[in-house]
Amino acid sequence: TQLLGVARLLLLQKTTTTTADDDDDNELPVAVITTLATYCAHLALGDAWNKVFFGLQCTGRGVVVITTFYAILLLSAYLFYQIDETAGYLLLPTCAWVTVATALNWNIYYLNQNKK
Repeated sequence: TQLLGVARLLLLQKTTTTTADDDDDNELPVAVITTLATYCAHLALGDAWNKVFFGLQCTGRGVVVITTFYAILLLSAYLFYQIDETAGYLLLPTCAWVTVATALNWNIYYLNQNKK
């Protein structure tokens, strides 16, 4: 999780440096805003999955949340990579563990589907 913060700082450092040199208004480009919104969405979905899967113990709903979370996380890593390669690479460990968590959640759902 600490790598996520470093990736975000790299992204913001790169974009604020380039926008400060370009013009006076210092507005972030649309690509950066989209990237940060995707980043926030993947963090929120990660928290939601923890609450649904572990807190409520709903494996079916957990599958929906983690699959969406996984897709948004991969998009976030790609968008980070487009702006700063290092920032994108720093999201890969998170992508790896969410791959495992998604596979486990789907497997748990599948194995318990007929036990209701």
